[in-house]
Amino acid sequence: MKLRLVIAALVMLLAAPAVAQSDPAAVQESFAAYKQALIDGDGAKASALTSSDTHAFLKQTLDRALTMEAAEVQALPLLDQISILMLRHNMKAEQLREMKNGDPVAYAVDHKSFDMNEVEKLEAAEFTVTGSQAQAPISNLKGSPIPVNVYFKEEEGTWRFDLLSSIAPFRAVFDAQAGLLGALKTKDGNSGAVPLIIHLITGRAPDPNIWNPPG
Repeated sequence: MKLRLVIAALVMLLAAPAVAQSDPAAVQESFAAYKQALIDGDGAKASALTSSDTHAFLKQTLDRALTMEAAEVQALPLLDQISILMLRHNMKAEQLREMKNGDPVAYAVDHKSFDMNEVEKLEAAEFTVTGSQAQAPISNLKGSPIPVNVYFKEEEGTWRFDLLSSIAPFRAVFDAQAGLLGALKTKDGNSGAVPLIIHLITGRAPDPNIWNPPG
């Protein structure tokens, strides 16, 4: 009888984390903590609440911003082109290298590379949890022409912000318009759409040399 009780206790202990992680409140708590880390400029906290594949994607994008030539950049999907050129547009080469060689998330948050007033306005509805992934509609996202869900994924018992899933709707929109946007060319044969989008987002016209890696 004692053995059966021990086995039953072990089953309950093993099952408990899975039950806890399926609770939408746990994801909401991580979202609130992540948002507060951004507001506080707490890079270490924000980084710890960011998924591993998000970290990898940011490292890859920084590497591309530092090294990719124009033809290589223009062969990428439009959202990736925009991400690379936005980094070149907003940061100097030494800043890109410092960010890439350290922790990109912590660097961006520590340097408050975002509009804090807009971050404070962001709100997420109740999260829907499916296995190790959770999502919720997000409101008050400035400038978004389409509804957006924010995604978190469970890693090592912690719900972490999942950038790749969160930006998937934007990627789909740009992919769907790739043919139309790709037809817009400047006199030198480079894409005219991406610099125009960057100009609209930042209010500043990018340097014509932005397609080439920084010195």
